[in-house]
Amino acid sequence: MGGGPLVVIVLSHRHPAQVARLVDRIRTGTDTVAVVHHDPSGEPLTLRPSSDVALIPDARPCRWGRLSLVEAQWRSLRWVADNIPEFSWALLVSGQDYPIRPMSAIEKELAASPYDAYLRHFAVTSDPAEDTDPWQAVTRRRYLRKRRLPRTHRSVPLPFARRHPYRDGVGLYVGDMWFNLSAAAVHGMLADPLGDRLLRYLRYAPIPDETFICSMALNARPALSVANDSKRFIRWGPDASHPDLITAEHLDEIRAGDAFFARKVDVSAHPEIPDLLDQIAAERPSS
Repeated sequence: MGGGPLVVIVLSHRHPAQVARLVDRIRTGTDTVAVVHHDPSGEPLTLRPSSDVALIPDARPCRWGRLSLVEAQWRSLRWVADNIPEFSWALLVSGQDYPIRPMSAIEKELAASPYDAYLRHFAVTSDPAEDTDPWQAVTRRRYLRKRRLPRTHRSVPLPFARRHPYRDGVGLYVGDMWFNLSAAAVHGMLADPLGDRLLRYLRYAPIPDETFICSMALNARPALSVANDSKRFIRWGPDASHPDLITAEHLDEIRAGDAFFARKVDVSAHPEIPDLLDQIAAERPSS
């Protein structure tokens, strides 16, 4: 897919020491840049910008389940495109993610990849008979038949389908917000007027981060080659609203997989995990 630095965008709001360690690990790549969007309403973060570390200027507060989280992704991608124009790929992680492979191996895999993007995604059609996962039915109601009340987290069902942008050849897609996008994918998405339409529509949608990037990438014209894989190790408990914390019990499964990052790491609950994940990465080939 071409040369240029790999950019890892970090969305963070807490645990500044953990974020600093994550950034240090990202910087171990041969040609990798860490770009940090830190929520100014969170714990203060002190990172010194350098040739391979950048802080998004004028970062804004991000709230879970609100459009502000999507806007932070979009604003970060635009900043990368404007300020690191020669980049090859852009990856999004949270401040509680952590690499589980050498960064140089991630660089090499993406440089040789036949894909334009890696995103875990599902199509949500108008026909429930086409569903392959119960989540599709949930998101069909969420994005087409519900509206979030302004200034709240509460959503109310509507007796009719909302007038939406998912028509005239534009499909509704849902999935993880943690993306891996080639430079060609990023530039094409940023130039697509669909972005403004979706941002307006999703302002009052529940949990818009689950659909925005997926819908932009899967509706791109010309079509992108998208692998249905986020390259993240994530585990969810039954009916959980947040991923499980990574513990020592996950290590064998992590070691057996090929994901780039693991989430969710919490050093206040399990301070040993970053060292254990470093050991796993060190055991793996760098190419």
